[in-house]
Amino acid sequence: MNYTKGYLQEYRYQIPLHRPGVLAHTLKWAEKNCKGEFGWYFDTESKAVMSFEKEKDSILWYLRWIDEYTRQDI
Repeated sequence: MNYTKGYLQEYRYQIPLHRPGVLAHTLKWAEKNCKGEFGWYFDTESKAVMSFEKEKDSILWYLRWIDEYTRQDI
């Protein structure tokens, strides 16, 4: 997996992660399961944001991974 694929790509559907990075296994999941393009970048506060070309991909990613990004122990 090329972890820089999608870096600095902004698409219509965005999910702020409220963390200073994106977990590698969630990028692998997106690469395997998303039908459209996806990307990730950092907002003005240096917090990671995932973005998706297709709304369905963003919803599926959110449902699968958001608990991991909201846990306090990572």
